[in-house]
Amino acid sequence: MTDPGPADPLRSALRPYGTSIFSTLTELAVRHRAVNLAQGFPDFEPPEQLLDAAAEALRSGWSQYAPSIGYPELRQAIAAHQRTHYGLEVDPDTEVTVTVGATEAIWSAVEALTEPGDEVLLFEPYYDMYPAAVTAAGCVPRVVPSTGFPDLRIDLDRLAAAFGPRTRLAILNTPTNPTGRLVGAEELRVLGELCERHGVTVLADEAYEHVVLGGRAHRPVAAEPSLAGRTVTVSSASKTFSATGWRIGWAVAPPALTGALRRVHQFVTFAASSPLQRAVGTMLATAGPDFYTGLVAEYEERRDLLRGYLERTELEVGPSEGAYFLMARCPGDEVAYCADLVTGAGVVAIPASAFYADRARGRGLIRFAFCKRLETLRDAGERLVGRTTGGTSVAPMLPSSPPYGGVTTDQRRTR
Repeated sequence: MTDPGPADPLRSALRPYGTSIFSTLTELAVRHRAVNLAQGFPDFEPPEQLLDAAAEALRSGWSQYAPSIGYPELRQAIAAHQRTHYGLEVDPDTEVTVTVGATEAIWSAVEALTEPGDEVLLFEPYYDMYPAAVTAAGCVPRVVPSTGFPDLRIDLDRLAAAFGPRTRLAILNTPTNPTGRLVGAEELRVLGELCERHGVTVLADEAYEHVVLGGRAHRPVAAEPSLAGRTVTVSSASKTFSATGWRIGWAVAPPALTGALRRVHQFVTFAASSPLQRAVGTMLATAGPDFYTGLVAEYEERRDLLRGYLERTELEVGPSEGAYFLMARCPGDEVAYCADLVTGAGVVAIPASAFYADRARGRGLIRFAFCKRLETLRDAGERLVGRTTGGTSVAPMLPSSPPYGGVTTDQRRTR
């Protein structure tokens, strides 16, 4: 008799979630010595001011556990940031929690604020960790499809239909990964009315809050009057300060929601890195308007450079209002197209169908990240414009369907 081997020890609900597509594509880029425009990490250093603050903290005794909720200096800097940039008054003692990146804040919030069997609204296309966090909490992802490319706005009719008796939480990202768009005032107004009517909390992922392009301004979800008392706002140092590996994030919420999140956070990671908390607090407290203006100008230059190259190919390129992504539509199958980019151009992009519960809704869509040095983008652009087709296929390394098994828009609600 053939030994079937050990059974998969992973809890059955999580088995459909394989290795993150970001890890897969980064491995692919290294293997083929390709330019990685798939994963959204900068290939340049954080500001010198931030690095100096970290070096000083490392030599100044900031090497032991921080308080679980975060050092007071950083929490105070976060509260001052919310007041300075958005006019939002936040109590650093009862409404701010420092976490290990925005991801841990999101995970802890979902665990803290839902019961098994609750429904959580996800706005498609969405960042790939959202459905995993929802499923791990024993909840049901309820997907709200967007309008078609290139607009990719929240479909307000489908939004209203998505609310039900088990709806407990909505996870909203603005500026948005992967679309590079901002959630508009009318979308927030309608969402606020529905959440107020149904008693739903919003988990607002605003990690790209300072990468807002084209003279636009970020409007926090919590600034919507109907959502002010029912929103957990998550952000981090990763995108604003080009330090994605530091994993310093935070959650800002009313005291009751903060208290619930903290009770989970303390048993997930307990506390974030002490010296890096110190450095981020210093940077937040001292970065002036010129820093944020310069950040936007640099990303606008990068976006426009990459867009210029993409528009010289057969791709249809969508708008980018914020974050550091460009969505494009290719002819044919997006997975095969991305595979061909690797072998024919030496460039890695991400099939955006990975961000959809139903791959058919993301058919033909590709995401490019432009958080790279100008010379990197020029190199990638020249490769894209001059690419050849064919070559060794890498398609088997790319997912043929999203790893989010069972997440559909027509799941039967359990009551």
